[in-house]
Amino acid sequence: MTDYFERLPWFIKEYIHTCRWSGFRDIQTAAFDCFYSKDDHILISAPTSSGKTEAALFPIISNLYNNPTDSIGALYIGPLKALIDDQFQRMGPVLGESELKITGWHGDISSSSKDRLMESPSGILQITPESLQNILSYTPEEVERLFSDLRFIIIDEVHAFMDTDRGLQLLCCLQRLETLAHCNPRRVGLSATISDCSNAAEWLKADTGRQVSIIRNDALNEREIHIHFNLFPPHDPETEDMGRKKAITSYYLQLFKETHGYNSIVFTNSRADAEATAKSLRIVAEKKGFPDEISIHHGSISKEYRKIAEDRLKDPSLKNTTVATVTLELGIDIGNLDRIVQIDAPFTCSGLVQRMGRSGRRSGKQTLILMCREDDDEWWSTIDGVSMSLVKAIAMSELVLKEGWTEPAERDSLPYGLLYHQTMEYLRAGLGAKFSVLASDILTMYPFRDISKEQYKLLIQHLVNLEHLQIMSDQTILIGPKAERIVFNRDFCSVFSTKKEITVRSEGKTVGSIQNLPQVGELIQLAGHVWSVTEVSEDKSRIEVEKTEGEACNPWRSGTPPTHTRIMRKMLEVLSSDDDYPYIDDAAKQRLAESRSTARELGMTDVFSERRGGYRIYPWLGTKQFDTLTRILHKIIGTDRVRAFQPYYVDVRTDMSEDEIVRKIYGYIEKHDSLALAYDDDIMKIGKYDRYIPESLLLREYAASRLDLDFDL
Repeated sequence: MTDYFERLPWFIKEYIHTCRWSGFRDIQTAAFDCFYSKDDHILISAPTSSGKTEAALFPIISNLYNNPTDSIGALYIGPLKALIDDQFQRMGPVLGESELKITGWHGDISSSSKDRLMESPSGILQITPESLQNILSYTPEEVERLFSDLRFIIIDEVHAFMDTDRGLQLLCCLQRLETLAHCNPRRVGLSATISDCSNAAEWLKADTGRQVSIIRNDALNEREIHIHFNLFPPHDPETEDMGRKKAITSYYLQLFKETHGYNSIVFTNSRADAEATAKSLRIVAEKKGFPDEISIHHGSISKEYRKIAEDRLKDPSLKNTTVATVTLELGIDIGNLDRIVQIDAPFTCSGLVQRMGRSGRRSGKQTLILMCREDDDEWWSTIDGVSMSLVKAIAMSELVLKEGWTEPAERDSLPYGLLYHQTMEYLRAGLGAKFSVLASDILTMYPFRDISKEQYKLLIQHLVNLEHLQIMSDQTILIGPKAERIVFNRDFCSVFSTKKEITVRSEGKTVGSIQNLPQVGELIQLAGHVWSVTEVSEDKSRIEVEKTEGEACNPWRSGTPPTHTRIMRKMLEVLSSDDDYPYIDDAAKQRLAESRSTARELGMTDVFSERRGGYRIYPWLGTKQFDTLTRILHKIIGTDRVRAFQPYYVDVRTDMSEDEIVRKIYGYIEKHDSLALAYDDDIMKIGKYDRYIPESLLLREYAASRLDLDFDL
């Protein structure tokens, strides 16, 4: 132990002795150095289970214990209620009998616990951004008393906030809190998946004036990925699908073999995939004599069902496999996992790193088995005969294993929906403000630094026309009559909208929810089981079900994150090279060789491939850049002569040469901005408050966030 151990209060020392620590990890020592020698904000980027939470909390707890505060001393902000609950439980043994108070605060926490904190504010407050916004909104007169001596703000899973309106709202909340409470706390960001820490540091400090010290431990040599390739033949009625059934059965037997006897998570990329995988894997497990080995965990399953899966993973006496989506990706403590399996390449390298990081607590080595599938029954299974799913899996593995790369955060530079929210939030007190004051106090907030006064005036005037605002004779702006129901609703404090789903109940308990209303007698699949619908409520918001057997599929609608250009370019490298990858199995090696041969024969690796009457262009660009290129091609060649399959290829019918096309593309870029490529059809009112934004501004926001002229062919 270093001399930092001696600085810790007695109860943390007892905790360390109880856990039998032999010393501090490097990441912890580096964090302690920074805490005690500087006054900077701190960004700690290290793999899951590396000890970064203790690296942040030990010196903070020591500070609060040795020098008691006159208010809440530290804020812990987490993206999920479950993560806050988990951290609350983890802090119990650390704080021991110290009497240092820790309080959880979100929608599921009892009001009595919150009331005690309001009466006597001290210690550590663990909270979601929405609950923090609630405190600022409904009790602004209490903010100074609650936070006047706030010294630290911990933002956990900082990457989950950086590229979302929710994260920008959090920055607005923190700025408002510091203004109202007259405090200047240090911020501490924690993340396991940031490769470019400079962006995260910029986000963390915002306009606080403090520098950010970056503490980082990538541990690249402690990661392993193993890729297994599985091919499902097409439907063949003549053979009664024997080949296809055999291949699918073999796949699930392999999946069972990889997970049986281990405490493991099988990650999928969608809820529908999770349901199908859990059901099929449970059938195999039951036939093998292990009927209770499979659990399932995703966002449309009830809290009670999810807790069953979490408890089974935490139970050291059980060997359980849980099939999950992103809901188990973040840092909830789920015990010592033996195996992580990923079905198909995840959408992002960030997700791959986060999921891989769920393993390795016991061995110190993060290991992930990636089961890559190619289904010949699906027309998109290959691109011109090339297994893009396999190539993408290898490309992402190379980026993660050898370069430690994950996607940088994509910030929304024109968050007009959030600007609406913060404007209404500011005016909700009822006193009103003139435009100059609004511009000074709202438009100068960090998230709105790229929005001009002219654009803000346009928004204000639009809201006046909608009667969401009203302007008095002295030019004071007040909330209008048609906004009162929105602004004074408890739900106003969140900036993200949630889709209403149909509640599914069985024997008095909630199973979960689905998006499409079924009929009585119809089968649905949920929580890893098939259910028969026995009743539909009169208002069609609830259905009653009972367990049954059979086949069912109920898809959920959800967005797919864009693919980054770095991944596409790495895929091109994989196809262009003759490199071997020791972590892929023999089936994957054979399929990769076939894909490379096909890609070279078709000219796929040369960008332009001559086709009858024109070209097939393989630009190897990310989703945003690919879409931008396609729109430019529409402009210079003609809408009816361009057909795209995003993000892989664009077919163009033209007499122009390759060089002429490239010259015209870059000539267009020199003379236009991205707004020239946006169309009225692009106006998507996705955000919760987008329907109150002028369409001209929404179009501008779309062009800024969804199009990118900075690419090369």
